Amino acid sequence: MDGIHDLGGREGFGPIGWQADEHAPAFHEPWQARTWAICMFMFAKWRSDNDGWTLDWWRHVIERIDPADYLTMNYFDKWAQSCMAVLIDDGTAELRDFVGDAGDLPAANAFRPGKRAPVAQGSAAEVGNAHDSVDETATKPAFQVGDAVRGKLSLRAMHTRLPAYARGRCGVVSASHGMQVFPDASAKGEIRREPLYTVAFSASLLWPEASYVKDRVYVDLWESYLEPAP
Repeated sequence: MDGIHDLGGREGFGPIGWQADEHAPAFHEPWQARTWAICMFMFAKWRSDNDGWTLDWWRHVIERIDPADYLTMNYFDKWAQSCMAVLIDDGTAELRDFVGDAGDLPAANAFRPGKRAPVAQGSAAEVGNAHDSVDETATKPAFQVGDAVRGKLSLRAMHTRLPAYARGRCGVVSASHGMQVFPDASAKGEIRREPLYTVAFSASLLWPEASYVKDRVYVDLWESYLEPAP
């Protein structure tokens, strides 16, 4: 889905202002650790219950946060809000359970990420199991290593892993990874697979200001995102 979360290649947001520090604490405040633990418990629940939760569904919920909030909230704030949204959406809790004494709030104020279809029995477990059996011949890959491809300009998925900066841009398939769970479908609770490729893009073709740069950008893209380069 197009949204404020897809910032790759966009200008005007200033420097990141972050440096890696292997000695930095994982959590800067106790509530962040509790939020992480709650999320991990919820992830374990959908893996065991097959109730439609997938990692891509979770990503879609985060992507639906209001842009103004998304840009100002810290990492664990987003996770906390997404936990609440999912619990409200599946009927486990109500909005009043999270807002204390705010009383009865209109339903329009609730963040509703949109219902997803239930995962078929046994399918949810496949998401976390790299060794499950897959019929590699079920879908013959449309592209081979060395093929010139282009990222599609228009997608109608509510969640997609095709970054905006790669849409309409041409690259070359540098690797093929076989049949992998398709995130656009997984976000709706449907576990199906299609060919996944690594595509190499020249940085000079992605961003005009990099016209003299010889770097390449490698992006993992599913077959539905690609078309033959003209």
